[in-house]
Amino acid sequence: MNENKETGFAPQCLSIDLEVGKADEHIHQLAGIRGDTGKTVTYRNGPLNEALSRLDALSVGAAFTLGHNIIAFDLPYLRAAKPNLQLLQLPVVDTLRLNPLAFPRNPYHHLVKHYQDGQLERGRLNDPELDARLTLTLFSDQREAFECLQKTNPRLLAAWHWLVTASKGHWSRIQKQSVSGWSRIIPACARKRPKRER
Repeated sequence: MNENKETGFAPQCLSIDLEVGKADEHIHQLAGIRGDTGKTVTYRNGPLNEALSRLDALSVGAAFTLGHNIIAFDLPYLRAAKPNLQLLQLPVVDTLRLNPLAFPRNPYHHLVKHYQDGQLERGRLNDPELDARLTLTLFSDQREAFECLQKTNPRLLAAWHWLVTASKGHWSRIQKQSVSGWSRIIPACARKRPKRER
């Protein structure tokens, strides 16, 4: 099991992170980690197609894929590289899109990569395996925030659930309406996300 030792949370998911070249827009590195088993797949060089097949095999039995900006970034690159991946058929949870809901007073957009602190001058810019692990940790923190919200303001959580799962027809009606007073109904427990010691 790969559970969070504090909460016992071990989601049955595949957390994915890609590193893509800015100049050539090809996948240069990737990592996938199962949240429930801790099994990993990493790719840093060699045949990409083989690594994608291993990543796809790791997704068997997963309930969903997880990533930070996975919808707008990782999935399009995976689809372009190998459109027949079975993992592309799984439901997707994007921690980037959950952040403003889980932490409305501090809805940061980037994945906080403390492993980079002091490392930039040595050339260590990104590590997809560490980023996939950080995404699992962030997802656990988001879950805790939503559990707190369920206790303090279940109607707000139900509204957010409806908004993020509503069909396109419902969403177009919502966009035409204005909602005021959100700051009054955000509970204290959903304020600024505490920093974790690493």
